[in-house]
Amino acid sequence: MPDHDPWASASEVRTSARWHSAAAKWGQALTEALLDAANLQQDSVVLDIAAGSGDPALSIAQRLTQGSVVALDPSSPGLLLAKRQAEDMGVGSRLRFVQADAERLPFPDSCFDRVTCRCGIMFFAELDAALGEIRRALKPSGRVSVLAWGPFEQPFVESTVGVILRIVPGTTVPEAVQAAFKFARSGLLSAALQRNGFRSVEEQHLTLPRIWAGLPLELWQYFQEVGTLERPLLEMIPGGLRPDVDRVACAALARFRTGDTITVPAQVVLASGVR
Repeated sequence: MPDHDPWASASEVRTSARWHSAAAKWGQALTEALLDAANLQQDSVVLDIAAGSGDPALSIAQRLTQGSVVALDPSSPGLLLAKRQAEDMGVGSRLRFVQADAERLPFPDSCFDRVTCRCGIMFFAELDAALGEIRRALKPSGRVSVLAWGPFEQPFVESTVGVILRIVPGTTVPEAVQAAFKFARSGLLSAALQRNGFRSVEEQHLTLPRIWAGLPLELWQYFQEVGTLERPLLEMIPGGLRPDVDRVACAALARFRTGDTITVPAQVVLASGVR
């Protein structure tokens, strides 16, 4: 592992004392939609890929009474943070943590009832290899459910990345950010599943509420701290323009505020298939 792992840094931010509660609620609607699509059973054996700092693997463990979850991620520091959370939540006995890549799953054939992946499939280095591995690791009639971002042109992106692009001369969208929205066009995600042998494939385009319990300034600060993909863009903001960027971003996010809560609609793509 390199000395500086930006994904690990993002995991530390999400699980920090300052942001943990708000960060969990911020992603809750996405997690619930994914787990509903997965059609979990109480005794399901589940593999959660790109588990990051723990969610949705932790949420899956809370839903199960007899089953178990493997949280898999290439970042060891994120998994260590997730393990601590699992122990604090009392679900550690139902969770196992594995550091590995999706393209090379270290599991035997046909050992999982469900595979889930929230906002990770866009970053698989070899998409078909990863989906082939997922299908191999699923039991016959096992189900995979994956969630990806919808179009780039959506409210939170326009209120953060879009503000920087409008105010700071010479800025463009980093390639890594563009990749996050690669499955926005209808049919792309389901086609990837079908191409790799999954059947009964379903794709939904949903608008879900991302809820932030706090102020616009806090959400803007959180975005800057956790924004691994946006880091090159954030670093291009010159000191002289920083006050303008902060002011406009906070004003843009404030449009979604009611009382002490900010509710931003998020457009996502959700696809499921059966082995």
